[in-house]
Amino acid sequence: MAFFAYTILFYKDLKAEFYTEIQLYGGIGLFIAGFIVDTIGGPLGPEVPVIGGLLAGIKPATVIYMTILGSATASLLVYSVGYFFGEYGALHYISPKKYKKWRQIFIRYRRITLVLGALTPVPYVTVCLIAGVFRVKPSEFIALTIGARIVRILGVLYIVLLFKGIV
Repeated sequence: MAFFAYTILFYKDLKAEFYTEIQLYGGIGLFIAGFIVDTIGGPLGPEVPVIGGLLAGIKPATVIYMTILGSATASLLVYSVGYFFGEYGALHYISPKKYKKWRQIFIRYRRITLVLGALTPVPYVTVCLIAGVFRVKPSEFIALTIGARIVRILGVLYIVLLFKGIV
């Protein structure tokens, strides 16, 4: 929550910092930016490193690969934290009755929740964390969230290239 508030308060500064980092460090900067934006859970998304990489003149293939790699690494890290703490961690914040109720609802709608969380501005970090807490199968998590995240990143790349007149 603190990262989210910080991101909102210093959105323009963070965005400028990401672009500078990408220009200075190229592919590694893209990886780091992709990792950070999918770890802090704020209004920034994977479009920041994609746009920054293209503006910095980095090849589109490198932009896509490094952004996806950073985003996937962050997604798996957040999922692992949720998986590690699981029910035990959740019960520190909610009652066992609420946990069971929310778990049933999440498991029932998990596929649509995971895909929409990865494609939309819904707090993606929260979706990854909850998927871990409620023990979504790792293979299902990877296929649905990272697969949808790749679609989002490719969509942003296509739109940027379209506006630049390359496509």
